[in-house]
Amino acid sequence: MSVPFEGFRTGGRASTLPAQFFTDVLPEIEDADELRVTLYALYAITRPGRALLAMRASEMAHEEPLARRFATRGGAAMVRRHLEAAAARGVLLALSLDDGDLLCFAHNDGGLRLRDRVAAGAVDVPGLGASAARALAVEPVSRQSRPAAVYEQEIGMIGGVVGEQIAEAEQRFPADWIVDAIREAALQNARSWSYVAAILRRWEAEGRDDEATGRDPRRSPANPYEHLIHRGYE
Repeated sequence: MSVPFEGFRTGGRASTLPAQFFTDVLPEIEDADELRVTLYALYAITRPGRALLAMRASEMAHEEPLARRFATRGGAAMVRRHLEAAAARGVLLALSLDDGDLLCFAHNDGGLRLRDRVAAGAVDVPGLGASAARALAVEPVSRQSRPAAVYEQEIGMIGGVVGEQIAEAEQRFPADWIVDAIREAALQNARSWSYVAAILRRWEAEGRDDEATGRDPRRSPANPYEHLIHRGYE
């Protein structure tokens, strides 16, 4: 059990958020980790002392609060995924950089102008801070894994819980198994990670269908996973 919060210090620095965040945005965010990353991003991008009101995703991922939260939950790749979700929602603005990183801005008039100036080359792209640079020298920013990419292509956007489950599956199963299970689920129109996980458990216990039973993977017989749907994996 974590130590209870002792309360806010008198005179501590305050951060502000537009009231519109609480009325229009907060009710729509269902993923708790997306909310955490979004709130931290809005704080980090706009805090006093920054030379530019923008921040790289890789640097944000290595700030202590997010690094601690996501150390065993997908790391920098998961933080970036939630930042991309916030940009897709319209809370943040994101600009893909030539080095593969993502530059994030608050979605307001100032952020729009700054993003356009950076994109046009009128403002230099900020480099990594010293702490993030040291961390990345040891552990480069993760790119989205192939199973995660295929899941988003075949089934849908990955939330925090599903991202963790995919990461756990990658520690247990070959990547090709996970990719094939995702595609099998999509083929059966059972587009959920629960169904994918059920296929993987079945293959682990009984062997791959095309290996153990001789089923031709090029054919599309009646759904061989029908029993999984009735067990609640739909």
